[in-house]
Amino acid sequence: MERLSARGRVTRVAVTLVVAALTFAGTIAGDDYDFPFAPFQMFAIADDPNAPVMVLRADGVDTTGRRIVLDERNAGVRRAEIEAQIDRFKADPSLLRSVQGAYAARNPGRPPLVEVDIVEVQHHLRDAQPTGEITEVVLARWRP
Repeated sequence: MERLSARGRVTRVAVTLVVAALTFAGTIAGDDYDFPFAPFQMFAIADDPNAPVMVLRADGVDTTGRRIVLDERNAGVRRAEIEAQIDRFKADPSLLRSVQGAYAARNPGRPPLVEVDIVEVQHHLRDAQPTGEITEVVLARWRP
C-alpha cells in the first residue's frame, strides 16, 4: 500500500476541517436549505402526541354508488401527487376531472366515476397512541 504524500495529507485535513466547519455552522444557524450541512427540520422536532395524524386520499364514486379509493394502480395517481397539489384542487376542484379521465382509461369495463373527492383522513391520537377515532373531511369535490 502506498503512503499518502504530504500534499495529499494536507489536502485531506483541509477538506475535513472545511466540512467540519460547515457542519458546525449549519447546526448553529442552518435550515433545511443548507442540508447536508444542517439538520433536516422534519427530523429535529417532535410532534404533539395528541395531535391527529392527517392522511390525504383520493376517492371516486361510480354510477352504481360504489365508493372507490383511487390510487396508482386504478387511476395512476399517487398520494404524494395529491398532497403536492392540494391547494390547487381546493381552489379549482374541476382539476380533478383529470383523475376521472385517468380512471376511465385504466378501467374501460368499469362503471364511470360521477364524483371525485380529495379526503383528509384524521387518525386521532392520545399520548401518541391511536384512539381508534377517525374523522374524514372532504377538502375538494368534483362532479361532472
